[in-house]
Amino acid sequence: MPYHRLWITAGADYNIRTWDLVKAEDKRKIEPTSMRIAHMKQITEITELYSPKLIATSSLDGTIKLWDFTDLSAPTLKTELRETSGAQRGVRGMTYSSNYGSNLLSFGFEAYINVWCPEVSITRAFIGKMEGHSSIIVICKFIPMSPNVISVDDKCNVRIWDIRGMNTI
Repeated sequence: MPYHRLWITAGADYNIRTWDLVKAEDKRKIEPTSMRIAHMKQITEITELYSPKLIATSSLDGTIKLWDFTDLSAPTLKTELRETSGAQRGVRGMTYSSNYGSNLLSFGFEAYINVWCPEVSITRAFIGKMEGHSSIIVICKFIPMSPNVISVDDKCNVRIWDIRGMNTI
């Protein structure tokens, strides 16, 4: 996480660990600086947010959690994001861009992409869905330095979206 200047890993035990590689005295043995039980199922993604300065983790438990790592010895959970319709069966992945509204996009086992804006409100971050795929989305990524997003579903359909209007180009 270059903006936070730390390394974060997720384990099979549903924990997230922070590592301080700069202050490690013995480079052959690096110990974690903190560990936190983050989710109840497998962690699928860890993403760095610039505004607000937080770390987002997603999981197959259907949640996205926003963490504050200001104090490396005790990272704190700021909020938990969950889709309001309750239909989501797990979050497979996320993508974030600080450009064009600082949006966080998540996708799971559905045919739509959830759009979150934690910059405006971390407690009411959900702002809508991008719908248009006819099957499960397997990947979704922002195109760097662009308001565009590319997504692919499990039938190999590719869509390019404009995040400003949340519609397909």
